[in-house]
Amino acid sequence: MSPSRREKLSVMISTGHLGTAPSGLESFMAAIDTRPDYLVADAGSADPGPVYLGENIELGHFVREELELFLLESRKRNIPLIIGSAGDSGSNAGVDNFVRQIQEIAAEHQIPKFKLGYFYSELSGDFLAQELSTGNAIAGLGQYQDLTAEDALSATRIVAVAGNGPFLKLLESGADVIVAGRCGDANFTAAPCIHAGFPPALAFHMGKMIECASLVAEPFMGKEAVIGTITHEDIQITPYHPDQRCTVASAAAHSMYERETPFFEHTAEGTLDMRDCSYEQASERVCLITGARFEPWDVPTVKLEGVRKLGERYLGIAAVRDPHVIHSIDAAIEWSRSAIAKRFPGEPYQLHYHVFGRDGILKEREPLRGRDPHEVAVVVETLHPDDAMAAKITDLAVRMFFLARIPGVKGTSGASATTKLPMKYLPGYEWSINHAMQVRDEMELFPTTITEAGV
Repeated sequence: MSPSRREKLSVMISTGHLGTAPSGLESFMAAIDTRPDYLVADAGSADPGPVYLGENIELGHFVREELELFLLESRKRNIPLIIGSAGDSGSNAGVDNFVRQIQEIAAEHQIPKFKLGYFYSELSGDFLAQELSTGNAIAGLGQYQDLTAEDALSATRIVAVAGNGPFLKLLESGADVIVAGRCGDANFTAAPCIHAGFPPALAFHMGKMIECASLVAEPFMGKEAVIGTITHEDIQITPYHPDQRCTVASAAAHSMYERETPFFEHTAEGTLDMRDCSYEQASERVCLITGARFEPWDVPTVKLEGVRKLGERYLGIAAVRDPHVIHSIDAAIEWSRSAIAKRFPGEPYQLHYHVFGRDGILKEREPLRGRDPHEVAVVVETLHPDDAMAAKITDLAVRMFFLARIPGVKGTSGASATTKLPMKYLPGYEWSINHAMQVRDEMELFPTTITEAGV
């Protein structure tokens, strides 16, 4: 049951990726001292790649201090706290880790007892294979083909991207703090707005606008607080760093951020349509937004993210300054690649060469690829199911740059400086599941729990 109708609700956020860098304390305190109705934070993303979901690890090193700041200041003011996509990937282990840390912080600081709610988002390959066996096709997104049972069963880990459902259930249960598994970027803001009776179109649009905190304002600042305020007619975005403004340009630009088309945002519940949105400068630092529409799906549709392990990974570096070798760097790479193919025939390895200084970032899309730089670093990356074999292949592939025989070289060795030993890195994974599944009941996928923390 939603609370009685409210005319206005404010939601504060200070980070678009909890733990990757600390929130700006000055703007955080200025914003939270206005006593917003909710404090929210996005703690995860698929942006860093598939390794974090596959390995169940976190990207950031500031998680504990951010959780401590958020929990202490929100509980002092009796402001509900909602955290989305815990632990970067939103895995069950990520949720459990956040819940444990919140309970530890609450006990350490003698915070009065409060209700702590959380939900999981992981799915098993067996579950998806069973869904497929009943005729429930799971459509691929982008360039992905429809999901097969083999795809599902070979995945290392799979999460479903939650919509509003589990948030609303936990809010209705009286949760003071919510830790979410993998969820949509807009949902941890949209859900409390909808719970309070505000229009879904405005709720989802506000969630989209403030998901990355101060990135909606200008000039660029990474981890500064903003507050979104929703009424039944509009939303307003206010930055709390004294040198930032939310302008028509910065707000409209953020509406177009991270999507295939600038006009639509797809969620588990439906599609946010921003074609007729209007952006107005309400004051020097505040932008007012109207005009969004929301079209619900006939059937709830949940995005799935899954990864498959490719192998253990090692890196090595060959640093080259010889202009002749640089000019013939592709020949040197082919020398290295051929040596590995001859020495390890039939081995299930992957070998990648990244030429930093030429095209290490943009690869074949690099527009300046034809220019010879004065120095390059060739990062050799090897993947193999066996750890020792991955190290061995990397070691030889890098050493071949020192011994490379390319046309015109007159010396006997020394074409490059190389790492003496290969460096072990995180294992390699690929996104094997990027699909959308229609569901009978969204809540079947996202089990919720209410517990307690504090003293």
